[in-house]
Amino acid sequence: MVNPVPVSLCRALGADLVIAVNLNSNIVGKSFNKGKEDAPTARDGEKSTESGIVGKITDTVREYTTAVFQGNNKPPELQPPSLLEAMAGAVNITQDRITRSRMAGDPPDIVLSPWVAHLGLLEFYRADEAILEGRECVQRMGLEIKHLLSRG
Repeated sequence: MVNPVPVSLCRALGADLVIAVNLNSNIVGKSFNKGKEDAPTARDGEKSTESGIVGKITDTVREYTTAVFQGNNKPPELQPPSLLEAMAGAVNITQDRITRSRMAGDPPDIVLSPWVAHLGLLEFYRADEAILEGRECVQRMGLEIKHLLSRG
């Protein structure tokens, strides 16, 4: 949490070149993208699409917020965020700011920023998507990586 892209640690351990992977590059606003296929949200008595403990917590918080804000018949994209979405958004903003601040103070030589915000924190079954995006991110940055390694 306090050092999400540990560039300073890599340098302290003797790294000459640091290629950082920033998994927080597009998480701000992630919880508030309603109505999109890649960010499903259950509403009005529906059960969560997530399973396990995260799904149970989501369902409990949703039931509580529905009880507090009854009569809200707006389309999903116009509804206010649930308590859980607001908390997740606050954590995402904090994490993004910490990441930016740490990298500004000790910038890596290259930053890889894969687009993985559509993947949930505990969606391990979607590992193939994350791996594919990681490969594509490295390919997008391929020329810069080759240039860095050739001068190193």
